[in-house]
Parts: sequence; structure tokens; C-alpha cells
Amino acid sequence: MARSVPGSRSKVSKVEETTHMKKEHHPLSWLGWVLAAIFAAAAAGLAHHIAFLRGQVNSYEGSAAQLRVQLQHADNIVSVLNSPDSVHVILSETAEATHAVGQVSWLASQGALVFIAGGLKPLAADKTYELWLVPKLGRAPVPAGLFRPNADHGATVVLPPVPANTEVEKFMVTVEPARGSETPSFPIVMQGR
Repeated sequence: MARSVPGSRSKVSKVEETTHMKKEHHPLSWLGWVLAAIFAAAAAGLAHHIAFLRGQVNSYEGSAAQLRVQLQHADNIVSVLNSPDSVHVILSETAEATHAVGQVSWLASQGALVFIAGGLKPLAADKTYELWLVPKLGRAPVPAGLFRPNADHGATVVLPPVPANTEVEKFMVTVEPARGSETPSFPIVMQGR
């Protein structure tokens, strides 16, 4: 016959009750899952917003870089026009009764040039005006920019790529084919020393 150990029945019943109690859910146990879902949605929303803001910052940085380039360009123009080292040359027509006039501001140390003209005659579609820098010592003329007059018969050439430290004998303007020329054509429309 099996003998029962005193107190063993009560231990077994307590283990069964504890196991049975663990299987029952607390009435607020779902609240943790709801809070986890809310926090996950909020984190996803914040991540999307952060990505959007980063995109905007990158866009603004690009715009700021463009503005810095434009500002540097404007500073270069102002330095050519205002530098005490700049030479300002007035160009005028050589043989025409009407008087086109232009002014070159040349800062040789930087190879920086600004040309402003007025009173220019309109040209055929296949023609353009070309500004030339004529160095001293008989060297070949250097093309310094193509331009066409606007509706007010004016034009500008701003900071064309010309060699720095060139000693200039004169500046001149010619009429050339629309793509420009390697050497000036005659007649010279205007010139100045």
C-alpha cells in the first residue's frame, strides 16, 4: 500500500493553482501592446519627418552655395569697376555717323574685364559683335567676348576668360559670324586706347 506523505497533497494543489492563475490574463494586459503600437507609429512618423527636414536642409545648403557663387561673381564685377588699379577705356565708333559708345574696365592683375556699350546697331541673325583685347608688342588680338545688342541698343560683356597681366595697347569691337572668330574682321566698329 502506498503511503501518503503528510503535507504533499497541499503542495501539489498549490502548484496547480499557481499554474492555473498564470493562464488567466489580467484585464489590462492588452494596454502594453497598445502602447507599443502607439510608440512604434510615433517613431515612424518622427523618422519620416526627420528625413523630410534633412531633405529641406540639403536643398537650402544647395541654394546657399549658389548664392555664394553669385555673390562672388558680383564682388568680382564691383572690384573691376572700383579698383584704383583698373584702367577704364572709352571706345567709340570709328567711321559711322551715329555714335555707338562703349567702356571697358580692365583689371590686368586679375584678368578681369567689364564692358558696357550703348547705341549699337542691330545685326543680322548670323552676325554678332566681338570684343577684342589687343596686347602691346604686336601680339595677336585676344577674343574677349561675343555680344548682341538688346532692345535698347545696349550690351555688356562681364568677366570673360582673358589672360591676366596682359599689357593692353587697345580694345576694339568688330562684327563677326555668330559663332565668333579667331582673328578680328574688318572694319573695326569701335576702338579705344
